[in-house]
Amino acid sequence: MTTFTDEDKELIKEIRERIGSLDVRDNIERRAYEIALASLEAEAVMFCISGQNVDSEEHVSTSKAVVDAWVEEWNQVDRTPGEPLYKTVPLYHHPALPASVVPEGLVKAVRFYEQVKRENPPVETVAWKDAVEWVIEEACLAVKASSGKDA
Repeated sequence: MTTFTDEDKELIKEIRERIGSLDVRDNIERRAYEIALASLEAEAVMFCISGQNVDSEEHVSTSKAVVDAWVEEWNQVDRTPGEPLYKTVPLYHHPALPASVVPEGLVKAVRFYEQVKRENPPVETVAWKDAVEWVIEEACLAVKASSGKDA
């Protein structure tokens, strides 16, 4: 279980208020606040040992107490003065992010535009204008496709 300081609790409260208020200007900012809040409230799902010559796959447990015992034992055996060599590290579940749906035509158009921009930096050549038109056209098609209208 994560222990929050009073400062942490105030930060969480402020984030919750911003998510629910008009202070959040758009969906991107709202999503950033939601991610921040989720990371603050996240609970470890497993624990492992971090340190020298540790095969982390073999030293993982869902029990923090088990890993803490391993860490204590290994640090006692090592007995190096100063900072302990081995520590317990919490591991968190990160849900897979949805795949970005970007039409291949738009990706190709943007790559072409970037190539033309590199090769013809300040000059508006025919190729540059073609690249810009292609990006705009593909972007419009992508918007139409995502809104369900015929492209």
